[in-house]
Amino acid sequence: MDGLDPRLNAFCHRADADVRKAAAAAADAVARASSPDDLPPFHGVPLPVKDFLDVAGWPTTYGSAGADRTPAAASDQVVRRFVEAGFVPLGKTTTSEFGSLPFTESEALGISRNPWDPGRTPGGSSSGAGAAVAAGMAPLAHAEDGGGSIRIPASCNGLVGLKPTRGLVARAAVVVEGLAASGVLTRTVADTAATLDVLVRHDPAAWWSPPTPRGSFAEAAGKDAPAGLRVGVLTDSPVAGIPVDPTCAAAVELTLRALEAAGHRIVDARLPLPATDELVASFTTLWNALPWSGRRPPVGLDLDLGHDLDLGLDPGHG
Repeated sequence: MDGLDPRLNAFCHRADADVRKAAAAAADAVARASSPDDLPPFHGVPLPVKDFLDVAGWPTTYGSAGADRTPAAASDQVVRRFVEAGFVPLGKTTTSEFGSLPFTESEALGISRNPWDPGRTPGGSSSGAGAAVAAGMAPLAHAEDGGGSIRIPASCNGLVGLKPTRGLVARAAVVVEGLAASGVLTRTVADTAATLDVLVRHDPAAWWSPPTPRGSFAEAAGKDAPAGLRVGVLTDSPVAGIPVDPTCAAAVELTLRALEAAGHRIVDARLPLPATDELVASFTTLWNALPWSGRRPPVGLDLDLGHDLDLGLDPGHG
């Protein structure tokens, strides 16, 4: 981290003394354990946390200069599940202000950069999470996705990024009116599946939480798919006028040819979306409410989010 982070700006909060203490406790637990089965599945694995979730004793700023920097009194329940699974929180990763942009260039946190090419973005809003994993500073990282904030960094950094189905990873608070979901950025599908096994659990106190799955995501990921599956695919943008990068379309095409060779049937799919104008207007209205939701401050915002706030208060503004 010391050698890479000054160039990449993946971390916005480090508590090295806390991390070393937790790592020492993890090592002591290994020495005391009679067998590996006595330890949680991810015992001692370092995990950066996006600066959206509370970690007890650390500030949560949502990437904003206007946020209250009082250390959190308790950890978010998603963080608690990570810790119960054996993960050691490694620090807080950078994000665009309140996750509003697909890159991080803010007054509060500066510019986060892509480890493959520091002249480019690692995507966002989970910018630091993507950069940390791609650079090898962590084997995986917590991320959160409302409008692409897991999937965009995965694409920009060559990682695996799955946005869990709504409600699958329960949160105590409703985040972006249910659009956002916590997950991870990893290097392999197997790592993502294994992490879901410890995150996905029915929570009767959550605003919406489906039953705990009967099977294991990790076991399912390790099995061959049944022959002859029907695989739906679309490579057009859901928003008219926004092109899809040819490199991304080519990668999809390679994947489809591999699936066909394995005996699966490829069919064109279309999302049942409303007209582009209606879709964009609805999403923008919701997004512009971000500065007023939860603990998001109405002051000290960057210019772009301040403009969103004005639109949220007055749709006719500007």
